Amino acid sequence: MIIKTYYYVLTIIQVVRLVKVSRQIKLVCHRCFDLRLGSYGALAMAIIVFWINYSATNEIYPSSIAALKQAAYTFLFGGSLMKACEYLATSIKKPVWAIVASIIIPSIVTLLLTFSLHNIKGTPEPLASTLPTCFIIPTTAYWGYTKRKQLDTAILLEEQAV
Repeated sequence: MIIKTYYYVLTIIQVVRLVKVSRQIKLVCHRCFDLRLGSYGALAMAIIVFWINYSATNEIYPSSIAALKQAAYTFLFGGSLMKACEYLATSIKKPVWAIVASIIIPSIVTLLLTFSLHNIKGTPEPLASTLPTCFIIPTTAYWGYTKRKQLDTAILLEEQAV
């Protein structure tokens, strides 16, 4: 009886520790990664890559594999780069420079990473494979502008309250 009680107490302590660690991981991920935008980008790019590959080969399996690879890449890097866009838009003091930086820097990083990956991988036409990534430019423009506008509104409301 004592052993079972000790086991349950130990198990509860382990669960509590896991919950604390998972909260810390969630906080770090929230600071460095945008789950929602990473998911939307992954879905959009997977559909585009599947469509391009399927229309060229008429084969479902290889097209699906390419789409899944693109979805994973876009999820990881897209979520991180959109959080970087948000950070640039809100951390630079001058609004115009903040918006310009939040558009240009993540877009260039995305295009360079994609083009480099396709060159290293040996894609027959790396430039054609990189072109769908240009969708990041209007996305970062919208996201950077929106986040900067939210920051400016919050600052204005705070000044009015004082």
